[in-house]
Amino acid sequence: MSEARFRILLVEDNAGDVYLFRKALKEAQVAFDWTVLDDGAQALAFARGEGAYADAPVPDLVVLDLNLPKNEGIHVLAAIRQNPRLAAVPVIITSSSHSPRDQTETARLGIECYLRKPPDFEEFMRIGTILKEVLIRNRRST
Repeated sequence: MSEARFRILLVEDNAGDVYLFRKALKEAQVAFDWTVLDDGAQALAFARGEGAYADAPVPDLVVLDLNLPKNEGIHVLAAIRQNPRLAAVPVIITSSSHSPRDQTETARLGIECYLRKPPDFEEFMRIGTILKEVLIRNRRST
């Protein structure tokens, strides 16, 4: 019997960070399939279930960068929370921002956690463990 795979939606416009997220998840031994969206317009369409995303499966986790082209991550998060299919999906915000306003606003909309993107490789790899813990905790509670 094959192990259950997690569905992850990664919204990230930096190809280098996408690579690092993949590597961190693999190092944490997370079995996953993912959808990677690289701008806020695509992410809003996903969050609203529009167009190509009308029948997209509900992810087990959303990893959302706040600073995106075409629409800010905060707008995407608000749309996720307004969609009954996605409202309960855990969202992890990633950002290079230190802004207390960003942290307060995203917390108000309901996030699992707010992660600052680490400056070095070893710290970035620890993100895989954090994502794995959230995925496992959420799977047990559903």
